[in-house]
Amino acid sequence: MAKFVIMLRVKDGMFFADEWLQCFEKLADEIVVLDNGSTDGTYEKLKAHPKVVDIIQTEGYNEGRDKNLLYDRVRLRKPDWCLWIDIDEIFEPELTRAHFDKLMESKLFNKYAFRRFHFMDRNHFAGSLYRLNYSAGHDRLMWREHPDGYFQDLIIDSPNVKGIKGLKYNTNFRLKHLGYINKELVDKKADIYRQIIPEKEDIFQSMYLKGERPIKWIDERKHPKTVMLNQVLNVLQMTHIVPKVIRRIKNAF
Repeated sequence: MAKFVIMLRVKDGMFFADEWLQCFEKLADEIVVLDNGSTDGTYEKLKAHPKVVDIIQTEGYNEGRDKNLLYDRVRLRKPDWCLWIDIDEIFEPELTRAHFDKLMESKLFNKYAFRRFHFMDRNHFAGSLYRLNYSAGHDRLMWREHPDGYFQDLIIDSPNVKGIKGLKYNTNFRLKHLGYINKELVDKKADIYRQIIPEKEDIFQSMYLKGERPIKWIDERKHPKTVMLNQVLNVLQMTHIVPKVIRRIKNAF
């Protein structure tokens, strides 16, 4: 069986810690954590969990530095597959380790991507066309470990692993992004970003999901409305893919 290791970089994540651990303790073989200076008990909570096999600490906000440092520690665990995830993100509850084992058994694909939905509260996600287009794009990645993998050395916005060659498969596995439901935490996050990129105030304001259309979340993967949602997102995804294919064809000639 493939060894599946989860990577987590966190600061002051106690609001989500219990729910996150309940999700990933049943999916991961091991969890490796980098704590970026928590003062709310997050470090102690995660360190005490039996699936957390390594936890290190840093100071000062530097996303690229931390992710590469964490990746180095993960590689010491000899993983077959890795997943980068945040503490405010959890998979839909019907997903089990068997679902991930089936993905990891493939010899064809080296990357799997997951859809992420931004929640407005515990029961509704943001459903504007802008946000649905975002979810259609599969912005979280699980990958087969390879020495060429790395994260961009950027202080902010170094999201997915780079350097992993091979085919990627976009799944219909859904992630709940709960980070926007707690406005106090959004304020803290926006303040950190504001100090680094003050010219991006419009992006910080978008984190509050003002004027968004709430859509009721359904945990059941086979519910007709869930199936229909995935079909709609597949159509939206094609509007992303087709222009890229056309550009690549033009560039080739």
